Amino acid sequence: MNREIPPTNGLPIEFKDLFSKQDLSRNLSKQLNILKPALTCSGTVALILALETLHELEPEKNQVIIPAWTCPLVALAIIKIGFVPILCDLAANDFQFDQTQLLQKISPKTLAIIATHFAGLYCDLASIVPLAKKHGVFVIEDAAQALGAKYKQQSVGLQGDIGFFSLAFGKGLTSAEGGVLFSSNLQIHHILLEKSKKLPILRDWEIKRKVELIGYYLLYRPATLNYIYGHHLRKSLKQNDEISAVGDDFDLNDIPIHRLGIWRSRVAASAALRLPEHNQRAHRQALLRIEKLKQLPKLKIFEEADNYSSNFPFILILTDNATTCKNILDQLWTKGLGVTKLFVRAIHQYPALCQLKCDMPNAEKFAQCSFSITNSFWLDDQSFEMIYQTIKNIVETEYSISPIS
Repeated sequence: MNREIPPTNGLPIEFKDLFSKQDLSRNLSKQLNILKPALTCSGTVALILALETLHELEPEKNQVIIPAWTCPLVALAIIKIGFVPILCDLAANDFQFDQTQLLQKISPKTLAIIATHFAGLYCDLASIVPLAKKHGVFVIEDAAQALGAKYKQQSVGLQGDIGFFSLAFGKGLTSAEGGVLFSSNLQIHHILLEKSKKLPILRDWEIKRKVELIGYYLLYRPATLNYIYGHHLRKSLKQNDEISAVGDDFDLNDIPIHRLGIWRSRVAASAALRLPEHNQRAHRQALLRIEKLKQLPKLKIFEEADNYSSNFPFILILTDNATTCKNILDQLWTKGLGVTKLFVRAIHQYPALCQLKCDMPNAEKFAQCSFSITNSFWLDDQSFEMIYQTIKNIVETEYSISPIS
């Protein structure tokens, strides 16, 4: 049996969680010091409700600026409700927006800018929010990967007009898909709550998600994860299908819109009580491993910004060329060590979004040259050292560098 370490630091479900009567909104509100959030069936639907809410306030606007490298579901959600995604390139060798291009992309039709906290790391809201306010544009914080991350001791999601988290598998806390949606603006928050209450109940989808959550409880551990993750990963890579390997093969049919079921929300609510300790431990582990990885030349290891505390679901790394990244992944991607890619293409390069074809060189390079190392606690020091030595050997060989001590 192959041992498979998950690619992110998901919070395991415990037996007692399955019988919980806890309230997810109340627990997250208390834990994060936010208003009691609206709950949805997914982070994608949380984004849809956020956009519909802002459109009610600015009905003549329908364009949404997004990073050209992000989850394809972001663009698909915008298209699903009849809005227009506007791609903005990344800054060179970074996941932040190219600020010059961001300004150029704003128009009288711009409803919102989606600012994304990739890998639980801080998006440059200090630059984005003033720019948005100057032009009368809303800011939505995509904190799908950042539940528990903080800026100046305050939860992410509160600097923009609306914030949302994802409760999908691998995001830390999970309900087998789920979304958490909130605003510090009372008017906007009220509309979000009302919209979430009007979401339909789709029983077939809810049954499917319940089964998936039970499967997560039973199989989310190295001894059995191969059955629900590793086997599919290796099969897809053998077929040279990176998009399917990382689970990015979405289309408009992959966005069911319905409520988050009560039982699943209660399971997540119980698990959420363990989330602060889980994130603190992840933070300590990531900082130590990032310091070690920073010894390697020709790599950019993404770190916390000042005054920011990440939840670190994984460690994001950028090589300076696509060949190095490919060589690293050729050695590690199928080894069951939690090394993978986040998003394998720029947005316009996904088959389901090819109509957005444009020139986004920095995003395309970032997709080609980035990879991630899990921050799961199941990746012990011995396994991490194996990853480190593999990367070290590749870098030394490719750049003819004297061995790093």
